[in-house]
Amino acid sequence: MDNEQKPIDLHSPTNSKLIALIISSFLTTFVLARLTVYLVLNHLIPNLFLIIRGVHVHHFTYGVFILAIAGLYLLLKRPEAHFRSFKFLTIAYGVGLGLTFDEFGMWLRLEDNYWTRQSYDAIIIVALVLLNIIYYKWVIRGVKELIRLVRL
Repeated sequence: MDNEQKPIDLHSPTNSKLIALIISSFLTTFVLARLTVYLVLNHLIPNLFLIIRGVHVHHFTYGVFILAIAGLYLLLKRPEAHFRSFKFLTIAYGVGLGLTFDEFGMWLRLEDNYWTRQSYDAIIIVALVLLNIIYYKWVIRGVKELIRLVRL
């Protein structure tokens, strides 16, 4: 019996839908996190930040926990892509990515500067990587065509 697994087709319709779920939950989480922080810091809504013994627990911490729990569940349970739990975890994964990379500059620089440029750059890079997975074939075709035209 052959134990080799088939290569993963990143461009299958199922994977494209899952990545679309990740991107939409990722970007929605980023926007909502930024909006919430802005509203709290400008005293437009009550302070929602978790502070334990004088230490502010930043939302990238929640994102790391969400990513860890989702990853562990997926590794141990290995649900099929059509299961409801898999789709829920796909959205949770996007939320975890959004919370974590929203404060990328903070954990990269080890400073409490929420508005650092690296966080915005990280959001753009992660979104572009995810979009590239969906549109990889078209991007490669376009680059090859561009190279062909330049050589003429």
